[in-house]
Amino acid sequence: MPYSKLEISGYRGFGKLQTLNLAKPNGRVGGGLTVIVGPNNSGKSTIVEAFKAIAQNESPSFTEGRRNKKAGEKVSIKIYENDNKYIFLETIPSGGSETQFVVKDFDNSRKKILTLQSPRTFNPYFMKGLYSRETYINNSQLPPVRGSQLQNFEYRLFNIQKDADQLRKFNDVLGQVLNPLPDWLIDRSDNGQYYIKFNFNGLYHNSDGAGEGLLSVFTVVDALYDSEDGDTIVIDEPELSLHPSLQRRLSNLIAEFAETRQIIVSTHSPYFINWQSLLVGGKIARTIKDREGDICIFQLREETIRELSGLLDNLNNPHILGLDAKEVFFLDENIILVEGQEDVVFFKRIIELLGLHLHGTFYGWGAGGATNIDKILKIIQDLGFEKCTVILDNNVAETLLELRSSFPKYNILQIPTDDVRDKKEVKAKAAVEGLIDYGGRAVKTKHEEVIQKLIEQINGYFQP
Repeated sequence: MPYSKLEISGYRGFGKLQTLNLAKPNGRVGGGLTVIVGPNNSGKSTIVEAFKAIAQNESPSFTEGRRNKKAGEKVSIKIYENDNKYIFLETIPSGGSETQFVVKDFDNSRKKILTLQSPRTFNPYFMKGLYSRETYINNSQLPPVRGSQLQNFEYRLFNIQKDADQLRKFNDVLGQVLNPLPDWLIDRSDNGQYYIKFNFNGLYHNSDGAGEGLLSVFTVVDALYDSEDGDTIVIDEPELSLHPSLQRRLSNLIAEFAETRQIIVSTHSPYFINWQSLLVGGKIARTIKDREGDICIFQLREETIRELSGLLDNLNNPHILGLDAKEVFFLDENIILVEGQEDVVFFKRIIELLGLHLHGTFYGWGAGGATNIDKILKIIQDLGFEKCTVILDNNVAETLLELRSSFPKYNILQIPTDDVRDKKEVKAKAAVEGLIDYGGRAVKTKHEEVIQKLIEQINGYFQP
C-alpha cells in the first residue's frame, strides 16, 4: 500500500517537525507523483535521505553531523500508511548515534522503498553479481557521506541481461528516453573486471568513458522497469547531466509510471514540475530554510490546485504556468509579478534605459492578465514565499484593493499610467499612454521620478 505522509524532525536541517504529504497512485497519469522543489541547500536531498533511512532493514546509526542540535540531537522519521498505521525511526531514549524502529499496525516486510541518491555514479569496472529488485533494496545502505557511489548497482545490470525478456523489458523503457536506443552489453576485460560496452554506430565506449547523464538514465530506468503496482520509488535529481529534451522525456516517463506507482522526485529542473499531475491527485512541495535556519516544507492547498485548471486551459496565454514560470519555484525569494508579457519586456527595458537595478526576478511572462494574479499569488503563498511584489496598471484600481486585502504581506503596487507602454488607437480602442513610447526607445520624462521611486520602494521591500 502506498504511503500517505512522511514526518521528519531532528534530522540534519529539520530542527522542527515537518510533514510531507504524499500523492497516491490512482490509475491516472501522474496521480502518484510528488515533486519536491526549492532553492539549493533547502533540504530536498535530506528528505530523500530520510526515505532511505526509514527503508533500512536494520535501524541505522546517525553520526553527529546528521543530528540537529536544536532538536536535542533526537532524530525522528515517521512514515504512514494512514493515521493508524506507521513505522517510526527514532533515536533511542539514551541518545547518541543509535536508533530504533517503532511499528504501529505496520507490516514491516512490505516496507519496500527504492531510493536513488544523487549523484548516481557507480564503479565503471566491477565484479559479477546478480541482484533482484528486492535484494537490491535490502542491500542498499544509507551511505556514510553524501556523494558516495551507488552501492551494488552493477549487480542490477547482470539481472537485466540474465535473459532476453528482462533485457527487452528494460530496453523498451530505456527507449522512451534515449532515441536512438544505445546498443549495450556487459563485457569483461583480460584482467577479469566487467564493464558496460556501448556501441554507437561502430564506435565503442566503455562505462568509464560514457557520459554521466547516460549512466544516470540507466539507474532511473532500472528503478522503474521491473517495479510493480503500488511500489514506492524516490529519485533525487532525475535531471542529472541530461539535455533538456531528455529531461522532458524522462519527466513524461515518470508521470506514466506514477499512474500505478508512488514516485517522489526531488529536483532542480522546471521540466519535472508537472501541473497536469496535480489536477489528478499529484502533489508539489517546496522546501526552504526559515530565518532560524530550520528546513520548512510547504505544499499547495487543494483549493489552489482546483484553480490551476483555469490557468492550464488558457489557450491564449499558455505561458502562465510555462517553463519560465516554473523556474521561479527554485528561487529563495523576491518574485515580481506583472500582468502580461509586455510588462515583463518593457519594465526590463525601462530599468535598462534609466540605469536602475531591480533586486528581484520576474515571474515567467506575467499572469496573463490582472484577473489571474490572485491565482498565481495563491500558488506563491502556499509554497511559502515571503516576499512578492505585484505591479498593476492604473486602470485596475478595484483589483489593487482586492489583492491588498487578500495578500497583506505582499507588496501590491500600481503605475500611474493605464499600460506600461504607449498603445496606438486601434478600431474602437482609444490610444493609451504608457511609461515608455510605443517602440520602447525612450521613457517618458514626466514619469522618470515616479519610476525611480517605484524601484526604490520595491528594492526596499525586498531587503532582508
